[in-house]
Amino acid sequence: MTTKKLIVIIGATGGQGGSVVNSFLNDPEWRVRGITRNPSSQKSKNLEARGAQVVQANLDDRASLAKAFQDANAIFAVSDFWGIYNDPKNRNKPKQGQALNEWTKGQETQQLKNIIDEAVRVSSLERFIMSSLPGPTKLSRGKYTNVCHHDSKADAEEYGEQNQPELWAKTSVYLPGYFLSNFLTHPMAQPTKV
Repeated sequence: MTTKKLIVIIGATGGQGGSVVNSFLNDPEWRVRGITRNPSSQKSKNLEARGAQVVQANLDDRASLAKAFQDANAIFAVSDFWGIYNDPKNRNKPKQGQALNEWTKGQETQQLKNIIDEAVRVSSLERFIMSSLPGPTKLSRGKYTNVCHHDSKADAEEYGEQNQPELWAKTSVYLPGYFLSNFLTHPMAQPTKV
């Protein structure tokens, strides 16, 4: 009997990561390690009950990522611009004159760089999958500059391609469309009285 391969999934309790978890939990050739900020949450406990290993890691803490990525054959990486942006603890973190979305862009880009820089160190890694979005600033030649939740991911993608070519040779970039479920869960998509 061959040993099952290990996929490590960032954001395992979220929408994208959760769907990847669901796919791989049903695949007899793979083991699932779900990364979450809160392994004691009900969503994390539900994943464990279904057979996933759940570990805590912080995308700002490279040491926690290194530990979480240990022995991975595949890593699915997703980041959460809006989670950073909407966290009340981050409201006063931008520098004077800096918009919160610009500050958040820098934070998300750094988190993705941390993921990339730790993934490249995993000797067992065969495939790195990064969820990204096209960068409107670069694509529009500077005409559209305020779509920070796209540019942060595109900037990190460019960083990985330029700075970690060995990893990028085994990388797949996933560019999702707008999820229909966003209409149910995101405040910006909800009807609003004016």
